[in-house]
Order: sequence, then structure tokens, then C-alpha cells
Amino acid sequence: MQRCLFQLLVFILLSFISAAQVSVLTQHNNTYRTGWSDKETLLNHSNVLPSKFGLAATLAVDNQVYAQPLVAANITIGIFRGNVLFVATVNNTVYAFNADDLSQPAPLWQINLNPSGHRAPDVFDLQDAAYGKPCGGNYRDFSGKMGLVGTPVIDSVSGTLYVVIKTIDANGKFYSYLNALNIYTGLHKAGSPQLISAQVNGSGDGNVNGVIQYDAKYANQRPGLLLYNNIIYLATASHCDWGPYHGWVMGYDAETLQLQYTYNATPNGWAAGIWMAGQGISVGDDGNLYLVTGNGTTGADNTNFTGGRSESLIKLSPQLKMLDWFTPANYDYLDQLDLDYGSDGVLMIPNSSLTISGSKEGISYVVDYNNMGRLTTGNTQVKDTLEFNPGRQGNVHVHGSPVYAKFTTGEFVYAWAETFKIRQFQFNRSTGTFANDFKQGQRNLENGMPGAMLSVSSNLADTSSAIVWGCFPSSGNANNQVRPGTIAAYRANDVSAGELWNSDMDTQNAVGSFAKFAPPTIANGKVFVPAFSNSIKVYGLSCNDKNLSVIYGNGTGLKAEYFTNTTGTDFPATATVTKLDKNINFNWGNDSPAAAVSNDHFKVRWTGTLRPLTTDTYTFYATASDGVRLWINNTEIINQWSDNIIQTHTATVSLQKNTDYDIRLEYYSNINPAFCALQWSAAGICRQIISTSQLFAPAATCIGNGTGLKAEYFSNTAVAADFPAIATLTQTEPAINFNWSGGSPNAIISNNLFKARFTGNIKTTDAGTYTFYVTADDGIRLWVNNQLLVDKWIDQGATEYQATVHLAACTAYPIRIEYYQNQGDAVCKLEWSGPVTDRHVVPSAQLFIPDEVKTSQPFAIYPNPANDLITIATKNNFTQGDLVLIYNMLGQKLSETSSGLAGINKINIAVAKLAAGVYVATIVSNGTRLSVKFIHK
Repeated sequence: MQRCLFQLLVFILLSFISAAQVSVLTQHNNTYRTGWSDKETLLNHSNVLPSKFGLAATLAVDNQVYAQPLVAANITIGIFRGNVLFVATVNNTVYAFNADDLSQPAPLWQINLNPSGHRAPDVFDLQDAAYGKPCGGNYRDFSGKMGLVGTPVIDSVSGTLYVVIKTIDANGKFYSYLNALNIYTGLHKAGSPQLISAQVNGSGDGNVNGVIQYDAKYANQRPGLLLYNNIIYLATASHCDWGPYHGWVMGYDAETLQLQYTYNATPNGWAAGIWMAGQGISVGDDGNLYLVTGNGTTGADNTNFTGGRSESLIKLSPQLKMLDWFTPANYDYLDQLDLDYGSDGVLMIPNSSLTISGSKEGISYVVDYNNMGRLTTGNTQVKDTLEFNPGRQGNVHVHGSPVYAKFTTGEFVYAWAETFKIRQFQFNRSTGTFANDFKQGQRNLENGMPGAMLSVSSNLADTSSAIVWGCFPSSGNANNQVRPGTIAAYRANDVSAGELWNSDMDTQNAVGSFAKFAPPTIANGKVFVPAFSNSIKVYGLSCNDKNLSVIYGNGTGLKAEYFTNTTGTDFPATATVTKLDKNINFNWGNDSPAAAVSNDHFKVRWTGTLRPLTTDTYTFYATASDGVRLWINNTEIINQWSDNIIQTHTATVSLQKNTDYDIRLEYYSNINPAFCALQWSAAGICRQIISTSQLFAPAATCIGNGTGLKAEYFSNTAVAADFPAIATLTQTEPAINFNWSGGSPNAIISNNLFKARFTGNIKTTDAGTYTFYVTADDGIRLWVNNQLLVDKWIDQGATEYQATVHLAACTAYPIRIEYYQNQGDAVCKLEWSGPVTDRHVVPSAQLFIPDEVKTSQPFAIYPNPANDLITIATKNNFTQGDLVLIYNMLGQKLSETSSGLAGINKINIAVAKLAAGVYVATIVSNGTRLSVKFIHK
């Protein structure tokens, strides 16, 4: 109690000394989890407008950001004194950035928390001899690494940042660690890191001799951390209900990092994961802890707490003793339809005993924690319900936890469910319920997950400053794929009045890739938005002169050549990886820039042209660890080719608008954490990263004259069946970019249960790294150069997959796409990006149907060598009675095709089941027997 009183007095004192500076030290701002920043004095309805507000900075980090960024006000790091932004990535890296001067791209400090010999695990590490892989091998809730996921928490009194990481060692063993970092230095405090370990007695899933051990392999530490009464509370769920897992809560002493308390939601059952879409455990005015559990073991027994309490709102004492709970009366229905409780956290209405928590049914329950009622027929104990999506099934989930704010016009709760609009409900404190009428926004999110992540800002109760901020996927379903993101601002007093501003109004404000379950952080006139594009986007009042006559270009970035394991001044003749980089703003830390490039001793060369925004003298800022050189219009203006910590080097150049200048930047990393960023400034243009729009890669070398791919469509073909020998329809498709919706490619093709095969050659433009993107509903397989890159032969909604390969310049490679449609919508799309081209649908000019019969012989076989399929083509059509036979080199007949040949000039034959070797294909036609050898790889 004395420590808490001391913390409160220090907080009051600091607030008095600098009232304008605001800290956000925990997920969703406070332990009520309101998401409300109520001392925002700078942002309001009059300046959060397209003419005044926009992207102020992009802070580069080493990987995706799932955790909400935090802000600590008025702290000292080295010679800096001010507000500091703390960011954590799934690569187990934590950063401290200058949150006041956004022109500074380098962090004040950064630390990678992987112990020696450990690394952050990724989705491919999740496998087990007994339990296989999550989601049957199709687990895509994470798109890559997943080390540090839950939002950290900061103790401003002791100057400590607490964070949990997950690691894997060289032997494939998983670990979880609680870390306590000094916020001024980034260094570990005494006792840090602490290996997370716990056990409870029980007969539940995975027990050994009546004891259940916490297992970091199966646990997903998704919820934000809670700091309360000098205890750090962490909670875990699972990865796609994989393996023997349970919902765990553990309490560690904040000073010693020793385990004090443990709670397991299903000691005699299974599951009941605690993930809450990333929200932290909440604390009520009664001093107890509140959380929600997902699907798993639940029973109608209202007395036995230890049996299992899934699908429930749980009240725990600070010592993690179960005190009470609420389970929806239809919990079994919710469980069976995967509409389970626990898809968001618990919002506490301040200064009341009311809680709000929801389910994937699109409904949130208003429950009084003094009368939780446990399991009651008809949910008669529920005070009220808030319906955020009336659909009840499908993509209607409430994932972005509701947020709360109080203004002169009343108290309000907001949420934005999937596939719907933001809704605003007014709270009646006298009745403890919400008004029947509500307000809702005009924007309807596309069908898919996870809805919007919300935060609220205002200057106390002033409605003219009250803004609801929502981050959501700009398009598509972001649950199992990375999608572009948008942030929008609404008047918090009336969300139906339309958007004040959104990031899509100007391409210069783009969010990048949406970070699911991570709400924006608003503090001191800035909005910090985490992104899966390895960055934090910072929005604020524009420092550029809006009166400048600026026309942005349509650039897509620079050509980037990466060279591995190279020292000295010279660059090797051939790059290890060549790709398009949208700009130069990278913090690789201790990692490498690409899979084929070394962590240390690598070089990078960026080339292309630069287009100034105005006619003026520009200052260029090259901020880098180790060596950097910069040329503008073939004149070297910066040369700092030596080992260094991160430093900024500057030079000035006079440039003309509407003129393109050659640009080249060379960089090397020795053994320091790797960092490189290129900025500019001019009169009326603040120091900023040079935007993608003003950077142009060299022109593509080889532009083809192709006409498309051969398309074969097969009607009424069962999913599990092989492709038929003869297509229902064969034609040329100029590009693979189809959304047939509920229809089919042609009237003669069935709407459901059809297959398609697209074959031919794809011609590259330049040597380097190509990324292929396929989007499909349902199954898709992609081969390039006879290499299977994507194999997702499953029923699914429209889902994107990508694969990266290195290809030579101006070369035609075999390509094959196989697709099936089961039921419902039908989508099939092929895109690529290359060394000098941004992502786009592969154009017909780069797609070719080979000259299939290149011989004077009566028939030909291709491809030869073959993988899974050969095509036998004749100069003339097959006739009735013709045979096609396949023999091995011992003369043994392996297959015979006779029916359905008449009137066609080619036939496809599956050879995938043949062993590698040489075979003979024979045609018997009109008494003539002709044979050709072919090779099966």
C-alpha cells in the first residue's frame, strides 16, 4: 500500500510539473482498459483535417509489431530529455525512440532480447511428432516470427519496462522469459530475464502424474501485461487450439521477478485460452482482476471451480483465486459454432461495477461484477447487451475491444465489429444500461476479420477535441494474411457525422500493412500506428508548408542490390539479392536484410532517379551504422566509409522541380546493429524520409510481347479427383486475374466443382528477386521453373499466398497454376513484384504459350524432362481408335489412353506417380506406331 501511495504521489507531482505531457504506460491506457487518452490538448476537430494533419514520420524497426506502442513522458536518455516512444517487435527487439523530434530516425536505444543460442520462433517451428502442426499445417494467424507479441507495461516510478518473449533454441526447444528493462538504457535489471515456469495439479490435457506444466511451445502470450500492486500479471492462450494447452495467468513480483501466483482455467479439462485480441487483464474498482476465456471445457456445475471454466468472464483475486464468473447461457452453441467468448477483453466502466465483454457473435454483455450470476438460464443476470454487428454468424466478431470516454454530452462506448460499421452507444449511469438508440458510422468494412482497433482522445470532456481513432484492414480478410491498413478519425460525440480524416485521402499518408489487434496510441499531439511493414507510422499536425505548390510523383522505389559476406571498398560483380525497395529506411538490427544475406559484413547499393518536390537547395541526411556513400547526379556528396555507431551525415545540393536526378547510395554493415536511412529537407519541407513517390527504379530491361497463358477448364470435377485427361474448355487467358464470384469462367463450365490449369512461360525483365502472389478461393498450386512454390489445395475464402525466388534476366521460365473451386465464390489471381517493378498483376506481355510442336515429326512431347504432367501433341488431330501408350525401358506398358481422343490434337497425361527415369510414349494411329522417349524427373 505504501508503494502504491508513493507511486500515486509521484504521478501527481509529475503531472503538475508538466501537465501538457502525457504518458501511455499500459495497453489501452489504463487498467480499466478504456483506450481513452483524456489529456490530448493539441488534436481536435478543427485540425485533424486533410489540409493540416497527416503522416509525420515512419520509424523503422526490424520486424512486425503486434504490441501497442507505449509513451513515457519527460524522461532522460543520454543527452535527450523529453517524451520517449517504446516499440516492441516479434523479433524480440525493443526500441526507445525520440517521440518529440520525429525527424530523428535512429532509436535512442534498442536491444534484442534473444538469449545466446536462441532466436524468435516462427510459424514453421510449430510442429510436434504427436500433435502435428496447428490448423493441420495451415496455421497463418502469424505470417512469420512470433516472439514478442503481448504489449509490455512500464513502471514509471522504478523506470522499468516489463515484457515477455518467446524463443527457440538450436534443438527446437521453446522458452518464455519475463524481462525487466531499464527504460533509460535498455539494459536488463537484476533478475532479468526470468524463465517462465509454472505448474498446477490436475487431470487435464497434457498432465503427467496429475501435474500440468506450463509449456512455452503451445502457449501464446497474446494479452498485454498488467502491472498492479507491484505484481506483473501475464496470460496465455494457444496457437489454433494446438496441442495440450490451457489458459494460464501468472503473477510475478515486479522487483524480484519471482513467481508469486498461478491460475489455470482448466486444470481438469483443456483449452480456455486467454488471448482477448491482445487486451490486457482489467482491474475493477473492487481491486479484483477480470478476464475472459475462449472455447474449451465448460460445464453447468456452478460450484466446482476447478473442473474448467471456458467461454466465461472470470473474476480473480490479486492472488489469482477464482471468486466468481459469468458464462453465457448459450455457451455450448457458441463453442460448437466457433462463436466463442473471449474474442475481446474486459472494458470496465470507470467508477462503477459494470463490465463489458463480448464474443464472436457480435454481441457484448454488460455484467455487474457484484452480481455475475455464473451460469443462469436466459442470462437474466445480464444488465444489458450491446450489439455491434447484427449478423450473429460469419465474420461478425468483436475483436477490437470496446472503448469508453466521457464528455459534456454524456458517457459513450464504441466498438467496430467485423464486416460492419463503427457503433456508438450512450451509457445511462442512473440505470446502469445503455440507450436503445445508437449512432453508427458510414464506412462498412469488407467481409473478413478482425474489424477495427479503436482508441479515443480528447482534452478532458471537451467534445470539440473528442476523436475516435480506428485502425482496420483497407480491404480483404486480415486474419490469415497481411493486408493494407487504414486509420480513420471520427467525431467521438457523433460517429455518424462522417470521417474527419483518413490515411487513404492522400497516398503520402499510407499506413502500410495492417497490424491486427494493435490499437493506435495517442499522446502529445501524435498518433502512433503500428504496422506489419516493419515500422511505426506517426501521424500529427503537418510541419510542411501546405501552401507550397507540390505535385507528388508516381515513383515506386529504388533498385536495391544486396551483397553477402563482403568486406573492403569494392562491391562484387553480382548481387546476392536484387529487389525493389520503396525507400531507404531500414533498421535491421542484428538480423540480415534477406534470407540469403549474412547478418554482418554485407553491403547494399540502391540506384535509380530522384525527383525533387520544389526548386530549392536540399539538405540530404544519410543516417547509418558503419559506412555510407551518396551520389546525386553522379556527384559524390557524402563519403563516410568507415565503421561507426549510428551517425547522421549531411550535404546540400541545389535541385530543380520536375527534373529527375540519378541517385546512388552505397552502404556497408560490419558487426554493429545495421541501420540505414535517407532523408531530405528544403524550404517549407521538413526533414523526412524521401518518400516512395519521388524515387524511380531503372526501367525494366526486357519487356515481352506475349499474349498470355494456355487455360484449360474442367467442369464438374470433384476436389479430390485428378485432373481429367481432356479439358472441357481450352483457351488463351491474357492474365490470371479472376473474380468469378458465384459464377464460372464460361457458360459450359459448372459454377461449382470446377478446376483450371494455366500453363506456359513467364519471361523475367531483370535479374533478381521476384515475389509471386497468388490469391485463391478455393485451392491453388503454383510452379515456376518446375519448382512448386505454393501448395494450398484446400477449401478457403479468398486468401493470399506469396513465394520468393531468384530468377535470371530476360529468361522465359515454365509456369503452371492449378486451381479448384468447390462451393461459393471463386477467385484466382496471379501477381508479381520484381527487382525494378512494384507489385502488380502479371501482364500478358510477359506470359507466353510456347510453340508446342517444334518438330517435323508427327507428334511431340513437352515438357521434356517432365515433372507431374506431359502433353502429347500431334500435327493432325487424333482419330477414332488411336491409342496413346506409356512404357518403361523394360518394355512394360504402364498406361493406355484410347477413349475421347478423336477430333483433338493434344492430350495431357499425368506422370507424377512414375519413378524418376526414362520412358517411352507411343502413338498407335491408323496402323502406324510412332515412339518418342521422355524423361521424368
